[in-house]
Amino acid sequence: MIDIETIGVAPAATILTIAAQSFDPLGTGYYKQHYYARISLESQENRTIDDSTLNWWATQPAPAREEAFAEDGRIPLDQALDELGKLIWTSKFLYCQGPTFDCTILEHAYKSYNKPLPWKYYMVRDSRTVFSLWPDQPIPPTSHHALVDCRRQIGMLQTTLKHLNVKELK
Repeated sequence: MIDIETIGVAPAATILTIAAQSFDPLGTGYYKQHYYARISLESQENRTIDDSTLNWWATQPAPAREEAFAEDGRIPLDQALDELGKLIWTSKFLYCQGPTFDCTILEHAYKSYNKPLPWKYYMVRDSRTVFSLWPDQPIPPTSHHALVDCRRQIGMLQTTLKHLNVKELK
């Protein structure tokens, strides 16, 4: 499962944080392997910032804003993409909340550095579509901390697949 936090919604959006968490969709919980990074804004001079998204961030709870915009511990986007790729390339599937957001922005970032994508197009899965198959599922609130949200989405996906009695994924 991947999740990113950004300052925009376009493919070239500036990325604040990137998270990925390994898990078994048909299991419970998640594996030890995960990735989380805060991305330096200075490394993204050619990426865009959307004023409406920046204004949206101003309305979010203080802990979410502080995590997304904290100055300490940021790394260049180029480095984060390399590190993220090491986890993703071993995965059978790549889940995200709507592949036209997370995957599209990450794909644009990989291409902007002339890096190969660490996933194949047929690996991408949309967890939000799976959730829609169980409309009455309780939905925990989104934290806007990318790793916390990955784990929240994993729990919802696993619960939905169990509820639907899914025994195998192809």
